[in-house]
Amino acid sequence: MSASRRLLLLTLLFSPLPVIAQSTDTERAAARDILKQIDALEARLDPTGMANDLVGRSDADQDALVRRTTELWESEMQALSDFIGHNPEVGWEEFNTVDTLTAVLRGRGWDVEVGVAGLETAFVATWTSPAGADGLMLGLIGEYDALRDADGAFHGDQHNAQTPIVFASAFALAEHMAANGTPGRIRIYGTPAEEVGPPAKTIMHEAGVFDGADLLIRSHGVTQTSRAQVGFGSCCLNINEVKYTFLGKPSHQMSSWHGRNALEAAVHFYTLVDGLRSTFRPESSIQGVISEGGDAPNVVPQRAVVDYYIRYPDPVYLAHVTEMMDNAARGAAMATGTEVQIDRYGEYRDGISLGTLQELSFAYAGSLDAPNIAPEPRRPSGYEETGVVTKDIPGIGISIYSSREANHTRGMLEDTFSDVGHTGFRISAETMSSVLYDFLTKPELREAVREEHRVLAGLLDQYHEALRRAYASEVGRPISQN
Repeated sequence: MSASRRLLLLTLLFSPLPVIAQSTDTERAAARDILKQIDALEARLDPTGMANDLVGRSDADQDALVRRTTELWESEMQALSDFIGHNPEVGWEEFNTVDTLTAVLRGRGWDVEVGVAGLETAFVATWTSPAGADGLMLGLIGEYDALRDADGAFHGDQHNAQTPIVFASAFALAEHMAANGTPGRIRIYGTPAEEVGPPAKTIMHEAGVFDGADLLIRSHGVTQTSRAQVGFGSCCLNINEVKYTFLGKPSHQMSSWHGRNALEAAVHFYTLVDGLRSTFRPESSIQGVISEGGDAPNVVPQRAVVDYYIRYPDPVYLAHVTEMMDNAARGAAMATGTEVQIDRYGEYRDGISLGTLQELSFAYAGSLDAPNIAPEPRRPSGYEETGVVTKDIPGIGISIYSSREANHTRGMLEDTFSDVGHTGFRISAETMSSVLYDFLTKPELREAVREEHRVLAGLLDQYHEALRRAYASEVGRPISQN
């Protein structure tokens, strides 16, 4: 490592963490007492100091593990990532991708089950140490679905690289454990359809797929090397995915009064939502499309569908926004003589962000010369987007710079196949192996992670209840818990 990079790393490691906080004034005020408890916990655990100690230790076995991870990435997994990137498949349709990934796993002797939790393109692969299964179970999450737009499927969020990154780390770690007689298991979770609802990880979690994991780890392409604050949140805010289906009555357009126009109801609703925006807090994000609007211009549309992603930093105020939009849909239906069916088909909720793992991952990223480092922590974010898994199982999402362009763009797709992407993916795999090695071999880290997760999981419901009290006067009544 260069002297300048070493200086930067030491600066980042020895700099105190900012005051633990959520991102809105209401969150910070309502949860003041809870945040004080988190502050006290972090002061005692000292995640930054622990990260500095672990990264600064000299360990020949760990160095060999990281070198092997690099070899696997450069010799095999980079090409696998590029192949998936050039052959995109959208959510729930990743059949060829899953066939390719599971063939690689079976070729290395892993036990593979496809179709877990009733999802055709979800899989679980397990490696058990020759020394036995009586040890830790380390879980790694890989995604592989592509985005969709008018020009077709494309990997503009770099999901093509996620599972090859996991493979490079998991295969290297398995070799290390086998060579050293370390008991335990490594499990890879292939999770489909991250970009569409309902959320696959929630379905898999409710089916018990993640049960037994001591730690879950993943990575994702990003525009900055970063880590999250300690606390509660989600990478893309809390989300309600809601479809509003308006049902009318068909008629010839020359005698339209005999019909009831579902498209007009949908348009009225869409306009009403725009009118509601000024009544919502500015952190709200409401984006939708009219995905169905009729079949022929000369027939009164009898069915129209509006599909919305409704987002807010916390799930409590999100419930208020969603309730107001539901009422707007009912009003549009009443005004047009149609009916509306409301389908909440997906939910994404606050996750738990652990300082012990965030600081460790960030410190390793710096030591491995990760580019474009953001010195200030971002908003608290669980390691995966649904949140529910993070409440039950501790984990970390690794964020290493891999694109000059924003997520969900064709520019990010271009960087996927460039040195920018390839370098970021390699460092993600090396960072992943480093964190997993420490969790496997350092009891003090495991104890700190488990204690931090236990305390935060216990505070999450209290945090949401404090927010309900804070918002009650604003909306004129207590906000329901939904």
